Amino acid sequence: MVARSAATRGLVALAATAIGFAARPARADDFLHRLVADARARVDAEAAAHAPRPVPPVPVAVKWRPAKLTSIDLGAPLVALTAADLDGDGKAELYAVTTHDVIAIGWRGKRLDELARVPFAGDVAVPVPRDPVGTAVADGRALVASTSGFARALRVTWQGKQLVGAPGEADFELCPGEHAKLVPGRDVLEGNRYAVVCRDLVDATGAPLHVRGELAATGRLAVDAGTAHFEVPEVGVAFELADLDHDGTPEVIYAGAGAPGDPDSVKVVSLGGDPRKPRWKKPFTAGGVAGIAVGDLDGDKAPEVIAAVRLVGATRVDLWRLE
Repeated sequence: MVARSAATRGLVALAATAIGFAARPARADDFLHRLVADARARVDAEAAAHAPRPVPPVPVAVKWRPAKLTSIDLGAPLVALTAADLDGDGKAELYAVTTHDVIAIGWRGKRLDELARVPFAGDVAVPVPRDPVGTAVADGRALVASTSGFARALRVTWQGKQLVGAPGEADFELCPGEHAKLVPGRDVLEGNRYAVVCRDLVDATGAPLHVRGELAATGRLAVDAGTAHFEVPEVGVAFELADLDHDGTPEVIYAGAGAPGDPDSVKVVSLGGDPRKPRWKKPFTAGGVAGIAVGDLDGDKAPEVIAAVRLVGATRVDLWRLE
């Protein structure tokens, strides 16, 4: 390995030395031009030989065992929910975005409980939509949260054991580095969208697979995964994209698009499957699903699907583990 690395460095140095000569006019058989071409070809071959090889995912059986984990009073209506390991301890935390705060939720011993919270600050948004909305996007070790009641987003990080927030962009973050404005006075984003979710997964061969879901205000969810396009009708504002069984085909986990106060459910459909015949369905009659998150909360390398269920207008949510 040392010899190969040294050889690679030598070829790169040789190409860099000769590159200046390649720019001057010369005949096709000019020695220096041929030398540069040969050096580049060797460097490319060396890089290709040592490029990381795709590791195909190993399928696992998913066992759906819905169980209520806890009830938490958030102090304000929930507008977004996501899971991410921001503190780097190998376990994901839940991050609940309300109209007032960002709240970190994780395990305290054997109990799921609030870990910390940080409030939104700064100027209030004008005008404010009648129905509050929000987004929560994990970007590395930071969470970018937005709520329609405040003019700026909140960038949340852990500093030691303290959760801290700093002012973010004026626009709503949809995916890392991608922003959109909320339509003034309405609960939809530019482009007549309710929400966008982006996830970086792998396909059946182990190659990177970027999956993007856009929920239109009509309730239709459009999912793009590489060259594949899939649409799911009648989707509520709570949805997630994940490969739960590690077979290289993403699943769409989503709540229904019924009116507030109506019975709700969480459905799971594989990309390309029939939404009328979901792989799994869990009904909820006492409350609607306000948020769905997927993350490895207990550190066992297997992600859990978490649903936040609440009554209309309530600040208390029931957190359910679905698998």
